[in-house]
Parts: sequence; structure tokens; C-alpha cells
Amino acid sequence: MDLPQDHPAGRLSLEQRMTCAIRRVQKNGGNFALLLIRPRYCLVSQITRGVLVHPGLIRQIYDRLLPLVRRIDSVALLNGQNIALLAEGVKGTGAALSLARRLHALLDDPFSAMAERGAIDSDMGVVLYPLHGLTPTDLIANAKAALLQTTRPGGTDMELYNQTPPSVVTTDRGFSGAELMTAINHDELFLHYQPQAHLPDDSVCGVEALLRWQHPRHGLLYPQQFFPSARLHGVLLSLEAWALRHACMNFASWPPQVTAGMHLGINVSPSFLCDAAFPLLLDAVIGESALLPCLIRLEINAEDLVLHPAEWVSRMPAIRQLGVGIVLDHVDDLALVPKLLRMLKPGIIKLDMDIFVGEDPALVHGAIADLNEWAGQYGARLMAQNVEQVSQLAYVTDSGIGEGQGTLFYPPLPAVAVYALRNR
Repeated sequence: MDLPQDHPAGRLSLEQRMTCAIRRVQKNGGNFALLLIRPRYCLVSQITRGVLVHPGLIRQIYDRLLPLVRRIDSVALLNGQNIALLAEGVKGTGAALSLARRLHALLDDPFSAMAERGAIDSDMGVVLYPLHGLTPTDLIANAKAALLQTTRPGGTDMELYNQTPPSVVTTDRGFSGAELMTAINHDELFLHYQPQAHLPDDSVCGVEALLRWQHPRHGLLYPQQFFPSARLHGVLLSLEAWALRHACMNFASWPPQVTAGMHLGINVSPSFLCDAAFPLLLDAVIGESALLPCLIRLEINAEDLVLHPAEWVSRMPAIRQLGVGIVLDHVDDLALVPKLLRMLKPGIIKLDMDIFVGEDPALVHGAIADLNEWAGQYGARLMAQNVEQVSQLAYVTDSGIGEGQGTLFYPPLPAVAVYALRNR
């Protein structure tokens, strides 16, 4: 292991090692982590307003890192101020954050070179391959972005990269029906897959298929940007049928070592459920893909169910007869849960953790306990959804919820990146 100096060759050395690490992951599966560390120990220059590195301190930091890293890992100095640690064989975000916490505790004590200035602290930005980038350049850039998150309001001294979708993602662009049908017929649609984590060991237990549109002029579009137009022009069911078929066909084509022990979640609207052709289409897709029906979970938004006429209830027996799982998705109003449990009888309830941001922990634990009790009465279990913050994860683990989904675990990924998560 060495400590490359802050010059192009040093940065290239880190990128070369990341390239080798990527090849190992692609061959053997798993993850590796890149931690970008910015010690807050330096004197502010009155001329540049920048931070000046104290002589000899980088070597002391390096010496402190040695007991925690292995020969296969790499430590590098970037930009004269940030220290990069490339840690291979890190099993998921939980292990990466645990490593970051250990490093933070190690670097929190005073250094002899700066003893006269008191204790020394550090900020850290953390990324994982392939969750937060597929190339060394992207990973380094996203690690810097995560490091920047530590300085923003609400940031902590240790941040996992969190790519927040742009604000325009919630704005429909007013597409015509013809444009939407062109997207379907000209291969402009594709799917990303957000892994779902089995919390005891942070393994991947499933994926949720998420529809995307690569528009020739507007670029990448999310469903919120075109679903309202699709609903207005009567194209929504065509989009959902496309997603249903391609999700099942794609999942069935993945290598067995990737899909072993996994399920596939597919979003369907109440309108789609109520369509008389839906059970026939679902049965045909199951036959065409040769997927076991028990591997498929239909995810249905709780608010949409409440707002839609209850005709969907009469359709559920025919759908259940096919052997697929049912998920009550995006539960953010606990008062609606008992009624929807009786009507839908889902196997999974996805609890939206966003509703607990800033709430009293005692109230949160009480609400989750009530929901667990309701779910148990109907043979359902809870999955935590939209887990984006460490505080939310604490609620999940303390409440004994066994599965979770959110960018704190895994962001939506292309299929090739999902492959690398398996066989860890």
C-alpha cells in the first residue's frame, strides 16, 4: 500500500486501482467502497481563504488508517487536502457506513502535530460501486458530492451519496397521446430496478421495476413527468402493460445466480387491476416468461386504491388465483391501513418512512408497533420504504422490520449493476 502524492500520477494510480477493483466485482460480485475524508484540522489562509495542510499531518493520518485497511485496499491523497480510501469487499451500505464510523472515531483524537490546536475532526463522503457510479470518474465525483453534503443544512459529518432527482421530476410535461405511443413503439422506454434489502444481513431479497423514458429531446424522464398525460390520453394502461411484460421477461433472462432468492415487484394501478383483460395479460406474461408466479409481486399504491372506485376488489380473486404476491405500496396514512388490509389482503405492507421525519421517536415506535399488529392479524408483514436517512434506519431496525427499500440501501439501478450485488 502506498500514499500517492497530489499530482496527476497519484490520481491516475487511484483510478487504475478502482478499474481493477471494478473488474474483480464484475467477475466475482459484491461491492467496494470509496471513502473521501476531509480532516478539519487545518489553518485558514488569510490570503486564499483556503485550507492549508499542516506539515507531517497527512502521514500521521495515513499511519492511523493502516490498522483498519488491508494490503488490497488503497489510500491516496487528493487535491492536497482530501484522503481517499478504496476499500474492497465491503458488503453493502451498512458495512460501508460502519467502516466510516470506525474511521471517524479513529481520526477524532488529537494529533501530535496539531496538539496545540486541540481535537481534530473529519468529514466523510461515502460511495459504493456499483450503486453510486459505474466508472472511477463517476465514483470520485459522487464521493466529492457526498462530502459536500456534510456542509449543507441538516448534513452530518458522514454522508452516503444520495442522488436527489431534479425538481422537474414532479412536473408533467404535457405530452400528446401520439408522443406517448411513439415512446412505446420505438424502444424509448426502459426499466431501472431498485433493490430491496433483507435487513439482518443487508442482502438483496428483491427488486422493484421502475419505468423510465429516454426522450429524444428532453432526456431522461420519470413517471411523474408523463403519467398524468398518459392518464389524460388513455395511454396509461398501455405503458403499464409494457412495463409488466418487459419486467417479467427481463427478470426471467437474468442469470440464476442473480435471481436466486429474489422476487420482482411491479407497480400496477387500480385502473389496470379493474381492466377485464388484466388477469389474462398477467397469465400470458407468466407463461411467456416462464417465471414462477410466486416470484412476482404486484405493488399497488394505497392512496390510489382509496381514491379509485372499489371495483378493483371484485377483480382480486382472479388475480390471486394466478399465485402472484400482492403489496400495499406507499402507505403514508396509517388510519387507512385496517380498511385496506380487509379489502386487499396483501402479503406485504410498504410503510413510507418519510412520514416519520422529525417526529417524536416514541410516537414513531408506537405507530409502527400498531401497524405490525394490524399486519399480523392478516398474515402480512412490513417493509420499510423511502429509507433515506440514518435516523429512519434506526426506527426500522429497532422495530424489527425485516425488509427495507430506499437510497440509504440501494438507489434504482440498471440491470447490469444489479448483477454485481449478488454473490457477495
